[in-house]
Amino acid sequence: MTMKLIMNDDRLLEGTPLEIVRAMQSLAFGVQDLAVPAYIAWVAANALRFEDVALTVTGETDAERAASLIDEMVRTGLAYRG
Repeated sequence: MTMKLIMNDDRLLEGTPLEIVRAMQSLAFGVQDLAVPAYIAWVAANALRFEDVALTVTGETDAERAASLIDEMVRTGLAYRG
């Protein structure tokens, strides 16, 4: 499922949820070597630390966790669907 996600900094990311999360990771500093689950955990920790927003990410596979992360980011206003 291809989608568009608009980040709070107005960046537009497009692709499947996993492609979007990988694009987010490629833009972040110092996390390029993390596996997808570790990167998603890093995003959730930083959302709590810097934005005081708790993201509850669920799923067994990388694709499920990526979709959950995006849903949580949209739910909490950290990003918007385009």
